[in-house]
Amino acid sequence: MTPLEIAARTLYWFFLYGVLGWCVEVVYAAIREHRLVNRGFLCGPICPIYGFGMVGLLYCMRRMPSGDREPGVVTVFVVGMVLTTAIELIGGWVLFRLYHIRWWDYSHLKGNLGGYICPQFSLLWGLGSVIMVKAVHPLLARIGDPMPLRVLLPLDGVLLVFFLADVGVSTAAAIGLNKRLKEIDELRAKLRLSSDKLTEVLGTGAMTADTLLDEQKLQLALAKLESRDNAAELRAELTARADALRAKLRDVDLDKLGARRLLRAFPKMQSARYAETLASTRTALVHLRQLARNAKAAAQEAADKLRRNDT
Repeated sequence: MTPLEIAARTLYWFFLYGVLGWCVEVVYAAIREHRLVNRGFLCGPICPIYGFGMVGLLYCMRRMPSGDREPGVVTVFVVGMVLTTAIELIGGWVLFRLYHIRWWDYSHLKGNLGGYICPQFSLLWGLGSVIMVKAVHPLLARIGDPMPLRVLLPLDGVLLVFFLADVGVSTAAAIGLNKRLKEIDELRAKLRLSSDKLTEVLGTGAMTADTLLDEQKLQLALAKLESRDNAAELRAELTARADALRAKLRDVDLDKLGARRLLRAFPKMQSARYAETLASTRTALVHLRQLARNAKAAAQEAADKLRRNDT
């Protein structure tokens, strides 16, 4: 094959196995979480780490010194396990260095290395490599190998344009998530100061996040300030900061193609700089969604009651 044909077929297999890997991730998440989630760093239906892993594995298998025989199951298992684990380690480390966020975390599993890789998943990668090389790829090769270059080149070109655009958009989303976490962290710090003032004035326990984010609970707490000299000032300060935090959290929750998608895609995501803020943001978003559902249900119930009274 010419260098151009080798490059075209390499891109073809990269995209194909990246998409298949994304499908596997979605099915795996659906089984575990009982909901469909767009898994992966990119917005589109592709996980590049699977594309890199499978392409690298196929090239390794072709260069194995096995004479006329195809590499055995044990060889495929070992090479696949080592190669894909190395790609997972390098990919996780690079993403962490770029965005200061750990997109997946195996720290809870025994034998893990920095939370990036672990023996349990390495064994699964080895088993998956055997299945792909021995069973899946021969079937797909019957369709892919005969495909002429005049078809491959336009197909690869279109897919590459969309892929590079997706990388740009997803990179911006990851940078935006860090920015939003920083803003939320600063708001939480200011809100904590105001909450501490209120706690000191009222002589009560520390204000919880639920109280600060729930408008009704916050107003009940502020009502106790009426007899205080600085009630108006403290009320205005705490209300403004609580509103700002709620607004910022709602921005994150409504950002479906950015921060929200990444939070849903990587439930084990860890932030090096804003670990506490990331955890509290997840909790706060769940709380705000529940409040919104309750308010919607109450409004619907009131509308139904009004409709019944009119009839």
